[in-house]
Amino acid sequence: MAPLRWLLISVACFLFMHSLGKSETCPDCFIHSRAGYYPNSDQKGTEVGECGFGKFGATLNGGDVSAASELYRGGVGCGACYQVRCTYSYYCLDKGVTVVITDHGISDRTDFILSQRAFSQMAQSTDSAASLLARGIVDIEYRRLELHMNKKDYKICFMVIKKASRFN
Repeated sequence: MAPLRWLLISVACFLFMHSLGKSETCPDCFIHSRAGYYPNSDQKGTEVGECGFGKFGATLNGGDVSAASELYRGGVGCGACYQVRCTYSYYCLDKGVTVVITDHGISDRTDFILSQRAFSQMAQSTDSAASLLARGIVDIEYRRLELHMNKKDYKICFMVIKKASRFN
């Protein structure tokens, strides 16, 4: 009886651990959160983001950029791409918008602070976009994506930090 019980416990532990691994790496799984937007007037991202992209950062991905809180991860998250879609089906498209992390920011328990352009891109229409913008913060789902760019979009950025003590 004891060996059967150990076998059942082992199988249960294996299945539990296997399910944890899948949920963390599942490319089709979305994570629930909230998003706000930059209130700047040019509708693109900020030119002074903490990722150090400068003016290029505001135009990266056509201006569909975002600041992130936890996903920034001390700068490691810079340049990462995410599919972000709001959960208000009356206002929002199913596909959402693809954003690139260019900045770090925290706003009222959100994971993303999108550019106004990206925030509006989640909407079904111009009127729906105005309604989303009026809300300020919306419930979203997001997932990490691989970045796919056309050849014409490739640009290489180097950041030189004065008094850097070591190179990686």
